[in-house]
Amino acid sequence: MATVFPYRWSRTEHLTLCPPSHGGDPLDADETLPWILLDVCAYIADRQNATTAAADLGNGHRIQITIFTAPPPLVSYICAWSPTADPARIFAKEITSGASTPTSDQVYDLVYRAGGRPSLTLIRDPDPAYFATGFPREYLRFLGSITLLRRAGGGFYACSLDRNYNRLYGHHELCLYESTIHGDGKWSFENLLLPQLVDAPRQMIVHIPDRVIILDDGQGVVAFIDLKRGIHICNVLAHGCPGSYLPLPPELTNSSVSSSLCRDIAIVNGLLTIVRLRSCLHPDTGCWSWDLSTWSKPVAHLDDNKGWHNGFMVDSSDITVDAISCNVELLPKLEGCPAMTRLQVAHPTLSLTDANVVYVMGKVGASDEKAVVLTVDMANKRLQKVSVYDAERIINDFDYSYTQSTISQYFTTAAGVKGNLKRPLKFHMQYPHKRLGETISRSDNPMDLHEPLRLDAGSYDETEGMDMDLE
Repeated sequence: MATVFPYRWSRTEHLTLCPPSHGGDPLDADETLPWILLDVCAYIADRQNATTAAADLGNGHRIQITIFTAPPPLVSYICAWSPTADPARIFAKEITSGASTPTSDQVYDLVYRAGGRPSLTLIRDPDPAYFATGFPREYLRFLGSITLLRRAGGGFYACSLDRNYNRLYGHHELCLYESTIHGDGKWSFENLLLPQLVDAPRQMIVHIPDRVIILDDGQGVVAFIDLKRGIHICNVLAHGCPGSYLPLPPELTNSSVSSSLCRDIAIVNGLLTIVRLRSCLHPDTGCWSWDLSTWSKPVAHLDDNKGWHNGFMVDSSDITVDAISCNVELLPKLEGCPAMTRLQVAHPTLSLTDANVVYVMGKVGASDEKAVVLTVDMANKRLQKVSVYDAERIINDFDYSYTQSTISQYFTTAAGVKGNLKRPLKFHMQYPHKRLGETISRSDNPMDLHEPLRLDAGSYDETEGMDMDLE
């Protein structure tokens, strides 16, 4: 799903015009990728391959979407373009993969379909007068709180859950959009009550979804997950059915910190798996230490009374880093301490094929414009791979940047890294540190919207004592 919203910085606008060079045409790939890491913000560029799809926006213009995928830890991305108008005008707003909070009256929501011939479907605006409580489409604008379901006979459902702020705790609002195979659609809106939350402890009575996972696509069973508290499981197609509630492991619900950057959840090989990242800065040395832990529960038995199963736990000091680690040369070269201890880390992301493999974003300085993505094998306590991620467009240092997606498995041939690399995922560059006051200018901007970019310091300052304890 894609949503449009205004750029927040001119620097972000410029960088959105410069997509990465990795990724390629699906027909060039040797095998299908079962899943990918997908950037949540699209780039603006006239690039096409076998995944390209287009749609009319209803205002006389068309939008074109192309997906470029690559095997993790490389981050795949989307390129958006308008072949019928000046892109500088059409894309005065930024395209996001998923959803976001709108700040403009002119917003377009589109659903990309990968199976068979790629297509784009525009979600139609409902009649605001139909809803007494206001315009419900805003629920589709929060990253991580929306999901798409197949519709029997063709088409799809888009659904999202939000708290009903006009009622007491435990009341939620389910927003559902039904699109038919002909492209038309209708909206519905339903109030849900979770009795389990009414009398819950104070820290548990609020439920704010961070993730949405489909448990049964055919039946419409969905899990709306608050990564700090618990899981609301309900059948979004069965009206009048509030569903059930599953608390997270006690080790997670007893924590008072934010969970948006330090936890992830996914279904991996039939197990609903949670990963937690904890990090700590040691002021006396200026070094970081961190650890990863996992819990799991069979999807088929989420409603039983058994607790969560403890998985692996690995400390950063126990992770082996050597020449066998692919692209280990991308780690920062710093004197006086191991490279891993100088990385601030966030965004633990589970592999969708191996629950013991977690991808972690790392930066030397929180505002660095380049980041590394580490592939950590928790079972063998080893760093498997390293890749570089363009973090220039992250506004708030460690913001929500990429997520897992299985869209790659629905292409006839999955897109991947083109064959001009010397070996898969092999880079020839060092960790890209910035220099204070350095200025760069990228003249390859096709619309001449660029301006010289002054790079912020972004270097690690041991005297700052920056507290980034995530857990």
